[in-house]
Amino acid sequence: MSNSHKVLKDGKLLHGNAATLHLAKKAGGMDQFLDQIVEISAVAAARDAVKSHIAQASRPALRVVKGGKK
Repeated sequence: MSNSHKVLKDGKLLHGNAATLHLAKKAGGMDQFLDQIVEISAVAAARDAVKSHIAQASRPALRVVKGGKK
């Protein structure tokens, strides 16, 4: 769990554990809060994986090499 959260609650800026606990309360509990974080992370990882796969697949299988036989 990260302590780098910052949240405004009733006009006060909460930092660290207080902010994390506030976000967890808004999410319906710590399990739901962590599920949201994991889901967001998984979606971002999947997007990166698909992006790199598409980039790899769109490259030509063979490349022209300068030089060759003389």
